[in-house]
Amino acid sequence: MRKKSYIYIIMATFLAYVVVCCTPKALPEPKPMGYFRIDLPEHQYHRVDTTLPFTFEQSTFATTTIESRPNNSLWIDVTYPKLGASFRFTCFEVKNADSLRKLMVAEDKMVKFHYQKADDVQYSVVRDPEAHIWGQTYEIYGKQVATPFQFWLTDSVHHFVRATLYFDFAPNNDSLQPVIDYLKEDAMHLINSFAWKP
Repeated sequence: MRKKSYIYIIMATFLAYVVVCCTPKALPEPKPMGYFRIDLPEHQYHRVDTTLPFTFEQSTFATTTIESRPNNSLWIDVTYPKLGASFRFTCFEVKNADSLRKLMVAEDKMVKFHYQKADDVQYSVVRDPEAHIWGQTYEIYGKQVATPFQFWLTDSVHHFVRATLYFDFAPNNDSLQPVIDYLKEDAMHLINSFAWKP
């Protein structure tokens, strides 16, 4: 009786071995492409009031530098050191209707320059007659677009301000999309809090 039970155990073990060895192994499957997780801080803002002819609210995680240029323009950088990104502003003096038109046309040409890399460009109008603010925003979509967000604002009489979002490295906007969306939200807050000084 014991001999039979040993034979059954040996046969069961042998069959289990054959099943394990002869079962086709699953081929390894490639994992879907992924990107590093980027932890972004909660949006927090404070008002920037300097020698500029306007004020605005910017992120508390950004720093501002201002530089005067020879052609009566001002360069302003709102930099996000931890994100390797910055909004680069240029503030021009509007001398007359013709100079305003030229500035607007130049801005349109700068956006069209990105068309070769862009998948899509979406325009939005900024209009606040009570605050004397008119302008336009440009969301530029595409994997290798260098400047995914731009805007300009003017009071149509004295000042014209343009701003462009840049990164400190070659962009891959698929992986950067959460950061781009985060910075767009900051830009829209800046635009909505923008005010000319009297």
